[in-house]
Amino acid sequence: MRLLGHRLVSLDSLKKQQRRKSGEEQEEEITADVVSRMAREEWLDIIDGGMEFHQHGLRHYADDEEDNDDSSVSNDFEHPLWKGVSNPYRSIIRAFLLHFHTQVMQTHNGIRHSSSHPPFDYTGGSVGNFFFAGARTFFGSLPAAIFLFSKVAGIPSGSRVLPAVLTEERLVLGAVLKDGTRLRGQYEISHPSPRQLTIKSKASKSKQGQRDRSGSFKAVVKSLDTSDSFNEGITSLHPSAMSRVCYLLHDPTWRRKGDGYVNNSFAADEPPSSPRTKSRVRKDWTDRHEVDPEPNPSVLEAISNANCIVYGCGSLFTSVLPSLVLRGVGGEIVQKTVPRVLLLNGWHDHETTWLETSSDGSVVVKQMDATSIVQVVASAFDRGAVLSGLYSESDFSFDDTEQCKDDADGSDDVSGHDVKVIPLITDYITHILYPIGGEIEINEQSLDELCSFRQRLRSHHAASNGLPEQLSSTLDRIVVMAIASISADKCVEGKRSGGKDQHRIFDAAALVDALLELAST
Repeated sequence: MRLLGHRLVSLDSLKKQQRRKSGEEQEEEITADVVSRMAREEWLDIIDGGMEFHQHGLRHYADDEEDNDDSSVSNDFEHPLWKGVSNPYRSIIRAFLLHFHTQVMQTHNGIRHSSSHPPFDYTGGSVGNFFFAGARTFFGSLPAAIFLFSKVAGIPSGSRVLPAVLTEERLVLGAVLKDGTRLRGQYEISHPSPRQLTIKSKASKSKQGQRDRSGSFKAVVKSLDTSDSFNEGITSLHPSAMSRVCYLLHDPTWRRKGDGYVNNSFAADEPPSSPRTKSRVRKDWTDRHEVDPEPNPSVLEAISNANCIVYGCGSLFTSVLPSLVLRGVGGEIVQKTVPRVLLLNGWHDHETTWLETSSDGSVVVKQMDATSIVQVVASAFDRGAVLSGLYSESDFSFDDTEQCKDDADGSDDVSGHDVKVIPLITDYITHILYPIGGEIEINEQSLDELCSFRQRLRSHHAASNGLPEQLSSTLDRIVVMAIASISADKCVEGKRSGGKDQHRIFDAAALVDALLELAST
């Protein structure tokens, strides 16, 4: 349904529209305030233009001056997005859109606004997401909202959409960077806001991020385009690589002002980990906020009955890993002997890219390669196993310089315990599929080294716990497969994900054929 797939106006879409009309790369400056107002007006037009269609007294959405000058028609109109939507579906969709709008008005658009409580920004919002959010808050049930959305959107009856977690608690995603910085909320994780940087290298100067109405920097893109050195996409990067993701129980006492490090201004030779910078960095959640929600039993059942497990494309730390870090998920996957396939994105985003300061003080852009991605996926599964009580965190720590001959020294003390063998990398991921021409670097030798290290860790753990010898003469390795691709700007999904003409996305037919072939083996 075109309506549910529509995204409201954004700064990027306006710039593209300007370039199409003028044929020039340069265009007039558009502020965030203007875009926000346009998005809100478009949102209200969609709601107003979705009333039930009647044969008389309904005016179609005016696209030209001739229609606008026709004063004989009523003030009601039909927005083009509602075209072809029957009256029963109009009533259902519009009712939940209105419910969402009411909730937004009550929560964000009170009489008083402040930097800590700004009005809701509809910029770039998805009508489908707003509909789903309205259903979720109305029913108070995630499965009920999924059921309704599936019916309205026409999702095939054979397809199942299962939430990874079933809870009425208000959960928030949290992430920890390798430098110790803690992030709260999906938006802060996947849409880091631009920071002012003093670049010491000879690269072009970075642009200062545009401020929104609340006075804080506002990220305007999610996909990363590094073709223009230190553009808005570059300055909107975290100061360190991400380490892990977790679930947090919402705490109403969290401070709203000065979120994270987004308002910090520091020189390139003064990294975020420096004492002066650390004093300005808010780390407002602690271990006491971290929770371990139960996985949805239906998810575990679906895994046990699967003939192929696919970790889909999407934001690594906010879309993929939150489902994998749950206790019991990795254990269920390890028991399967079916293909376990990791799909690589066609390009990097802000979750797999970060800024580092080199020894000479210049800012360097770093990106995760396929090996790093596999490692964080395995670490998410490992953390779920630790939460399940199967292992301790020390079980996954191993100094590769140790000699295995010393491993058996402590085995007598733990041999009577129910100790499980540490899974291999290929117990989690057996295949990697990537779109031809994609940005993510793949080094098969590096992947082999990661798998080999895990084999040695497994052997070390087994010997230390009095388990049978786990060394194997066969090299444990992941199969890497190239899949035909298309330009990201040639398909709707690629455009929605922020894809540019230089980005590649899986050719859907080729990907389905490859997965079906793997599932049948």
